[in-house]
Amino acid sequence: MSRITRHSKISAEKVRSRSQRPMTRRSFLWLSVAAASSSRLSSMPAFAADPWPTEPISIIVSTTAGGGFDLMARSLTQPLSSKFGIPVNVIDKPGGAMVIGTKYFLGQPHDGNTLLVSGPSPYWYVDINKFHAGYKLEDFDIFNIQWTDKTGIFVPSGSSVKSFRELVDAIKARPGQMSCGVVRDSGEYFNFGIMLDSLKLPLSTVRLVTYESSAPLRTAVAGNQLDFAMVSLEGSVTMLSLMRPIAVLYGSRASLIPDVPTVNEVLKPDGITVDFVPSSMRALIVHADLREKYPERRAKLFDTYKKVLADPEYIAKANKQGISADWLGPEESLAQIKAAYAILDRYKELLNKL
Repeated sequence: MSRITRHSKISAEKVRSRSQRPMTRRSFLWLSVAAASSSRLSSMPAFAADPWPTEPISIIVSTTAGGGFDLMARSLTQPLSSKFGIPVNVIDKPGGAMVIGTKYFLGQPHDGNTLLVSGPSPYWYVDINKFHAGYKLEDFDIFNIQWTDKTGIFVPSGSSVKSFRELVDAIKARPGQMSCGVVRDSGEYFNFGIMLDSLKLPLSTVRLVTYESSAPLRTAVAGNQLDFAMVSLEGSVTMLSLMRPIAVLYGSRASLIPDVPTVNEVLKPDGITVDFVPSSMRALIVHADLREKYPERRAKLFDTYKKVLADPEYIAKANKQGISADWLGPEESLAQIKAAYAILDRYKELLNKL
């Protein structure tokens, strides 16, 4: 046997010997750790590479505390905080028909740490077309219209007015004396003008009293400071012992108060049909460019919020407070906003008359 052949044979035997050695404890542990790490990495969600959020998240509300927008935002803080593991706070920035809060939101860093609860319809319509706020729908990524309210017509619980028919008769009998409360630039603000126009009554027939949010308006009705009010219905259910609904300005009766007729039911014998715009649309919103700047954060926010609205515990708590937990999604939400804007365009002249 040559030296080269003998050497090759010895090398092959060494390789076979090493491959047949029993695995040591250290080798076994190393392989186990490596396998476990590989398994964890493969099962992690797509956005796990970004540890965000690591700082508190703020939800800006462009109305005062206590109204429907504020209630909706506060209903989301605990479940979002629980899922993200960080504090979620509400900051109320009222004023200017939601202009102040909306502009404040747009001025914050576009990094996902600031959300907005606001009213794309009708408030933004007013902001854009009356106050020339300088923003447009394309500046926002509207996750979802969670809560679209109906317009309810309420009187104080001790009022002598017992029905919508009696209210119309009183308005005609006492022109300029009956007072009506509405939230400024809300759906009810427009519906007030549309209703009087349909009844062929001048706007001066009723003394209009405006409020910045629904909470003080409801307090005024309950305190007998107004003859009647047009205010979002679902946000008023907790005060039905203090203010009485006499009609609903909507296409059908409201399930919360099924015995209360619609305005058009009452006026049908007179051949009158009152058009109406949707009441407040309450939506959760992020900056439009978050999708490009931080797609993983946007995905995490979107998926987490959607899961909250599907949680039976959240739904039960929200419904108890009169807060809706509807899921429309971005596409359907935007479609409904544009449909509302088309109706508002027909009554655009009311922007400067009321």
